[in-house]
Amino acid sequence: MTYDLFSPAFKAGPFPIFAAMRAADPIYAHLAPDGSTVWYITRYDDVLAILKDTEHFIKDPRNIGAAALLAHKAPAPNQAINQNMLFSDPPDHTRLRALVNQAFTARRVEGMAWQIQTIATQLLDQGQSQGQMDLIAAYALPLPVIVISDMLGIPAADREEVCDWSQSIISPGRQRLSYSARRRRVRAFLTYLREIFADRRRQPQDDLMSALVQAKQAGDKLTEEELSSMVALLLVTGHETTVNLIGNGVLALLQQPEQLARLQANPGLIDKAVEELLRFDGPVETSTTRWARCDVAFGGQLIRQGDIVRVVLTSANRDPTHFADPDRLDLTRPDCNRHLAFGHGSHYCLGAPLARLEGRIALTSLFERLPDLRLNGPEDQIKWRSGVLFRGVERLPVAWG
Repeated sequence: MTYDLFSPAFKAGPFPIFAAMRAADPIYAHLAPDGSTVWYITRYDDVLAILKDTEHFIKDPRNIGAAALLAHKAPAPNQAINQNMLFSDPPDHTRLRALVNQAFTARRVEGMAWQIQTIATQLLDQGQSQGQMDLIAAYALPLPVIVISDMLGIPAADREEVCDWSQSIISPGRQRLSYSARRRRVRAFLTYLREIFADRRRQPQDDLMSALVQAKQAGDKLTEEELSSMVALLLVTGHETTVNLIGNGVLALLQQPEQLARLQANPGLIDKAVEELLRFDGPVETSTTRWARCDVAFGGQLIRQGDIVRVVLTSANRDPTHFADPDRLDLTRPDCNRHLAFGHGSHYCLGAPLARLEGRIALTSLFERLPDLRLNGPEDQIKWRSGVLFRGVERLPVAWG
């Protein structure tokens, strides 16, 4: 069988298709336009097995054979962001993650709670009197963008341009940029970052950028290229996941008001609610690209050396062999925290604690301030973002009062 995995209709309602794939084609080979094979893995156990297997399924295509590497050579603009832990394998991944872990500590994240609450309050203050808003543009997007920018130490005046630069690297298709335009933006971004790195070396501040510049592990430290790549990664992953967690979560709760009423009657459910929302309609549809290091027999299929492998996290989180009645949102579900929304294993999302904290504060603040929040328009007009990586709505019109 073939499956429509890229149309707007699929993005609006992918779960029936994922259910069909789990039943009939759990290890599904898709032929990409360039002739390469992309394997989509949809069952929970298979997804978990691949996330754990760093020997056969790797993140850095330089670690596969030379012939396969030629087929997957990264475009030049992308090379600027590929020297970070997301696109590396051990031992490079181990070294990079250890260095970043020093800067991204639990204490630093926990200390952000008051600031996240302040930002949420300010954003709601600005929009409450209007009676309506696009939840994404007015709340779900600016909140994590401000948080990660402040955490890194990016001046408020530069925030919008820096985020635009990072999106030019990560999601050029959304901006419809030419190759030369992307290169210009990447160069401008790298020049800007190098100036900040130099400033932090001369005069360190209490921010993540200074911590990354100073981080050392057994006499090792991040190179200039690794620093730039890591900051680009943190900028994008530091807000993309939370934007979709808030947007998808609010949409799910408004579509199922009995669950929202349960949360409003018992605010202590918020931690479990965040986990169930991550499971029910998580912010990341598939993990980032993996490659087969060699020919691998997996799930009755032969995955060839150099083939691309994508594990579908949102499908795994609806697998009925692991979650009873998986298509039902249940904020009291006892096993919801077994979801794979943040991945698993050595590449488990470093920013998961921050995303959870932001989601908890954002949702609590929103429904306390606007208890009568409702969708402002027909549900079938909600447009979902394109692409295979992130899952989120582009706009979410809401109203109250």
